[in-house]
Amino acid sequence: RIRRLVSKAFTPRTVEQLKPYVQGLAGELVSGLVEAGGGDLLTDVAEPLPVAVIAEMLGIPESDRAQLRPWSADICGMYELNPSEETATKAVRASVDFSEYLLELIAARRREPGDDLISGLIAAYDEGDRLTEQEMISTAVLLLNAGHEATVNSTVNGWWALFRNPDQLAALRADHSLIPSAIEELMRYDTPLQLFERWVLDEIEIDGTTIPRGAEIAMLFGSANHDAAVFETPAELDLTRKENPHIS
Repeated sequence: RIRRLVSKAFTPRTVEQLKPYVQGLAGELVSGLVEAGGGDLLTDVAEPLPVAVIAEMLGIPESDRAQLRPWSADICGMYELNPSEETATKAVRASVDFSEYLLELIAARRREPGDDLISGLIAAYDEGDRLTEQEMISTAVLLLNAGHEATVNSTVNGWWALFRNPDQLAALRADHSLIPSAIEELMRYDTPLQLFERWVLDEIEIDGTTIPRGAEIAMLFGSANHDAAVFETPAELDLTRKENPHIS
């Protein structure tokens, strides 16, 4: 139900309209790194880009955007295996702070709608059904976390993999048509999120093992992406890899 309603606002057209902004910002960040003679790829390019894009998508004013990165980082701490009490406390505090901020933003967009996704979520309806305020907040939090954490990791892990495989980096520099398959292979080779946890809603049997309702399972994406039964030479980085059904 929520996906159906969100899709009314989060359309391919919405994403397409962001393309000039994304390309312009990426160009600025990379140019700044080059002009400085180098720097920290993580803090200078990889982190600022997705956070700014998501903020632009949601319609968060420039003056408020600096808060998004620490909020997202603290919330994502809960995705780690066996997080500490301190990590959990920081995650809860960040979730509450971000939710309260979004409540104010939603109220402002109700008064004065814009072209942003928050305004679209407020307006979205299907057969008389609308998103509740909490559902809009949850959607925005999900966008921030999913878009920020995975994109940052893909960027820095990808470059680290290329630096460790200079022949592949040289091939990519020589032939930019490899970029689409290179992105897929880099996401497979060093998975941006190694594991994710899920709760089992209904008892299920997998390969002879019964997993009961209520069990918590951790899916090892990195392991699946190096499965020798699925990938030929899985330990090798191959930017020309054609069959690449990774699950990143």
